[in-house]
Amino acid sequence: MIGGVVGGLAGLTLINVMAMIARNANNPWDIVTVPARGDIAATVASWAACHGYRLVRTEGRTQVYKKGMNFLTAPMFLESTEDGAQHVFKAYTQIDGLLIKGNLALTATGVMAKLPRSMARKAVNNLLTTLQQPLLP
Repeated sequence: MIGGVVGGLAGLTLINVMAMIARNANNPWDIVTVPARGDIAATVASWAACHGYRLVRTEGRTQVYKKGMNFLTAPMFLESTEDGAQHVFKAYTQIDGLLIKGNLALTATGVMAKLPRSMARKAVNNLLTTLQQPLLP
């Protein structure tokens, strides 16, 4: 029983350390700017539905889409903002250590949250292909 408690506390500590590292990283998200042509918001909504992202909130001209529930894998986010003659996308994963949250760019290096970053990068690149834009590396 004591081993279970110690193991649980060690796991919680490790997740919070990873969230702190992500928060202090100099690369919290990828930003992609595309020229606003056509109905990009409708294209993003269609893309989100096809890739399992759901709209979690709208703040002014920004729509925030999320995939995942922070269970077994870090949630993936895409923020889509209409900004006059351009459309700005912010893509990242989030490490939630319960006490600390940290964002990590999809193109970040290292092994932290590698699987969700890879999955999200593939989905975002699919959107960028649809919009005829350069892909994330």
